[in-house]
Amino acid sequence: MKRILAIAFVGGLVAWQSALAYTSSSSNYQIQEGVLGGSGSINSSSSNFQSQGQAGAPAVGGQYTAGGNSSSTNYQTNGGSVTTSDPALSFAVNGSTTINFGSLSTSATATATSTFNVVDYTSYGYIVQVVGTAPKSGSHTLTPLSGSGSTAGSEQFGINLKANSTPSIGANPSGGAGVAASGYSAANSYKYASGDTIASAPKSSAQTNYTVSYIANAATTTPGGAYTGTLTFICTGTY
Repeated sequence: MKRILAIAFVGGLVAWQSALAYTSSSSNYQIQEGVLGGSGSINSSSSNFQSQGQAGAPAVGGQYTAGGNSSSTNYQTNGGSVTTSDPALSFAVNGSTTINFGSLSTSATATATSTFNVVDYTSYGYIVQVVGTAPKSGSHTLTPLSGSGSTAGSEQFGINLKANSTPSIGANPSGGAGVAASGYSAANSYKYASGDTIASAPKSSAQTNYTVSYIANAATTTPGGAYTGTLTFICTGTY
């Protein structure tokens, strides 16, 4: 009996910031294209001097200064600027928003993966939750796992965010401070419960890349039909 499962993914949160350009002048000097925010004065000049300054690239999760010294026989100045402390959180689900297990069988585990990434700047961290029902056909829902291995021939649906060997699928979180949450962080152990936190970071973090591994198994008693479901990933900053 052919059982087809497709899951759609939606969700995302993006924060942004802006800067204000201005010009200051008097009868003796002019400062052009100075900015309030994460960069410094581009050009300062008069009949006696000229200087340029720019803030360096800030490290994610911190507030750093970039300074410098300009001098002549008549004057000396030290300048620098501070990176903005405004928090920013970026969340993206990558690639296709639909996955397809193909035909489920009682002899082999069906698998699929999807990916998302999170960048977190100057907050105290974030959590990622998943919301939605396990795949269902009519009134029958595939049995969600609560933290166990994949067993062909048993009706199961589950996910995790780790590199697995049984079956061989997935990858560990990489590139930042984010980690898989408890229940979804053990290799070859799968779980699904709507509303669960599946990933988190305890502090500001560079981009963390996550791979979600999905497994589905059918039993001989699993009704035939097209099994579908929609999962929504929600990323929330913690402050």
